[in-house]
Amino acid sequence: MCRHPISLLAIACLGVVACQRPGSRVCPEGMSLDEKQSKPGHFTWCRSKDGRRAQYIEFQPDGKDRRQICEFRDGRPEGPFTAWFSGGKVWIAGQFAAGLPEGRWNQWDKAGLRVAEGEYRSGRFVAGAPVASTPICDKLHVP
Repeated sequence: MCRHPISLLAIACLGVVACQRPGSRVCPEGMSLDEKQSKPGHFTWCRSKDGRRAQYIEFQPDGKDRRQICEFRDGRPEGPFTAWFSGGKVWIAGQFAAGLPEGRWNQWDKAGLRVAEGEYRSGRFVAGAPVASTPICDKLHVP
């Protein structure tokens, strides 16, 4: 009988994490690391088994923290986009649909205060305050 079940569970979890291949925990469920297209510490490409979905993860200069994440479907940006400041706070968040910004996009400053909130339809700014145009998702070619 184990006197410290939580301790054993923590050790088991650490063992699983330590045994993972580098970068494998970066990809979302249902996707795997595309090692040929990734550059460790700079950016990572993840792909679904059928190749229709992909995710691009760019890292901060420290090579550890995420800088931005873009999701793709059939080679075009599709789904959530998030960019972070180097300290880990969210900088920009929005959605892509059919390769274009769609819906509400938000931008925050380093203190966490929202500085812009814009509404986009089919990639066109329609209301509010435009958000910085830094996402590279729409400029990336999915390898």
